[in-house]
Amino acid sequence: MVEYTGFKDILVALDAAVLVVTFNRTKERNVFTLPFAQELEKVFKLADEDDRVRVVVVTADPKGPAYCAGADMSAGWGGFSDPNSPYATSEPGTRVAKAINDCRKITIAAVNGHSAGAGFSALQLPFDFRFAWAGGKIVIPFVRRAIAPESLSSYFLPRLVGLAKAKAIFLTGGALTPDSPLLDGLYYQSFAERAEVFPASLAFAKELAANTSQTAVALTKDLLGHPLDTIDETMEKESRILIYLSQQKDATEAAKSFIQRRPAKMEDKLSGIKTSWYPWWKTGSKL
Repeated sequence: MVEYTGFKDILVALDAAVLVVTFNRTKERNVFTLPFAQELEKVFKLADEDDRVRVVVVTADPKGPAYCAGADMSAGWGGFSDPNSPYATSEPGTRVAKAINDCRKITIAAVNGHSAGAGFSALQLPFDFRFAWAGGKIVIPFVRRAIAPESLSSYFLPRLVGLAKAKAIFLTGGALTPDSPLLDGLYYQSFAERAEVFPASLAFAKELAANTSQTAVALTKDLLGHPLDTIDETMEKESRILIYLSQQKDATEAAKSFIQRRPAKMEDKLSGIKTSWYPWWKTGSKL
């Protein structure tokens, strides 16, 4: 069984099938440090492999000064660098963002405070859903700090809001709020009060955990995250996955529950997927 122990900068609790990750650096404004990044990367990799987990919710103390105030600049950018690797400056945020993106469970960011830099790029953009406090300030100051976008944000942001808006956000380096036209559609829901964000996120997470198939969620995320090049290849891939899932216990249970007008009890697990073509982006198979 997966154990969530040994963490210092984050608090981890399994609430039914929802894994709640709370930043534990409130006094330091949850600034992004190397140990903090390492713990976040680890917890998402564990969640991905843990069949008990269906949804992951990340949040901060709503009474604290920030959701995440960006990188810890007390040592300059050197605090993230490794003299043995010229590319290590951006690696911590990139590794966190990739771990979140690669997690095959539903991921939710409950952004209940102000955010800057990596608090936006690494700790919001890679998630499946984002809930926010409408009064939260979002600062993306990269060009004003003489650096370029990091944490895979140059990949995610244009895909989420469009290239023109991404350019406006990155090249001005200004401050925004969740209801800014430049961020239109990014947040699933926003709230007037900070204290409302996490409870709403958790309720949403529990509803999804109770009423979706773990395997169907994972394969749907994989279809979106690892597309093939042509319509014909995509048609073959979707058909293969649909046929595979339709033959599993969850699909049988979902059909029965629909006819019988009762909640479905879906229990298929990711660890039970045993095929020669999954994961296709690692096996090289195009289905």
